[in-house]
Amino acid sequence: MSMNKIYLIGDMHTVSAFRLAGVAGVVSDKSGVADCLEDVIAKGDAGIVAITSELAREIQEKITAMALSGALPVIVEIPGIDDAEGFGMSALGYVSEALGIAL
Repeated sequence: MSMNKIYLIGDMHTVSAFRLAGVAGVVSDKSGVADCLEDVIAKGDAGIVAITSELAREIQEKITAMALSGALPVIVEIPGIDDAEGFGMSALGYVSEALGIAL
């Protein structure tokens, strides 16, 4: 099975916005984000999982462990639509920065 899908785990507003762009999204809250991440990984087709900053803080140790292991999917932290700092760059920019390549 190819691992080429991009998923987003976040709040309702951010997930809805990304769905308009064709990105599969899962709405979660702080208490359910770890389970949501496990569910997305279990699908077996995730290459990149974007998680809003607010939710990523709840599972930072898990995200760090996954990044250090080098295993897919790549986890990318992005600001949510409702975050005070807002979007500093496009979603593609966040993915590009996380992978360390120009897309």
